[in-house]
Amino acid sequence: MCGPLPPVLFKVLPEIYARRLVEVGEMMWSTLAWFQNEEDPNRGDKFEATRRHFPPDGLDITRHERNGRPDHAKFTLSGHGNQWRPVQSKHIFIYSMTLDPNLALGDPAAQTCVEIFDPAELVQRVRLALKRHRKARPETLIHDAVRYWSSDKPPEEVWALPHMLTMHKHQDHSWQQEYRFAFGTRTDVFDFENVDCRLLSNDVHSSRDVLDPQCHRMKLRLGSLNDCCRIR
Repeated sequence: MCGPLPPVLFKVLPEIYARRLVEVGEMMWSTLAWFQNEEDPNRGDKFEATRRHFPPDGLDITRHERNGRPDHAKFTLSGHGNQWRPVQSKHIFIYSMTLDPNLALGDPAAQTCVEIFDPAELVQRVRLALKRHRKARPETLIHDAVRYWSSDKPPEEVWALPHMLTMHKHQDHSWQQEYRFAFGTRTDVFDFENVDCRLLSNDVHSSRDVLDPQCHRMKLRLGSLNDCCRIR
């Protein structure tokens, strides 16, 4: 379920946290649900790990039953489509990086870029840290480049695969060129079809929840990462 590791990755964050990442291996992870409800447009995305499909001409529907009787009526719902996201978004933690060394997030003057020159070593260090954590399930650790979607394109097989949905964002965020790590706190988070599927109108927007950071954020400390990371 992992994609290829690039030869180098980058993490853009304030200098104090950049130094903590390199010197003590401090990584702050957040759940998919946390980002779905984060209002900062540079960090949050209400469609985080969500795939939506709204055909331009409407959604074709076949009704198989009506009033308890077989029915094979076909019709088109104008302005409607489907939405899919992992059922266990509250139990999937992610850590975001980028393929772009010049990525600007917020005020560029307040940001520092960490170069991860040995991503494979970082993956191994993360896996060891997860084995030590009482809630993490290290066997669920995955990594891949984020794919960006538009609502007029069919989802193909992605809709049924939570690990692929975890690596999906709306095309409005494609400028971030994101690469991410992800893991679950339950063993079944990436099980086939463990997905919330909805049929909805394109003018329906879910409200944002206020989440407890103690449940949706997790800090890992890997130890010094000087052997695989440096500040640019």
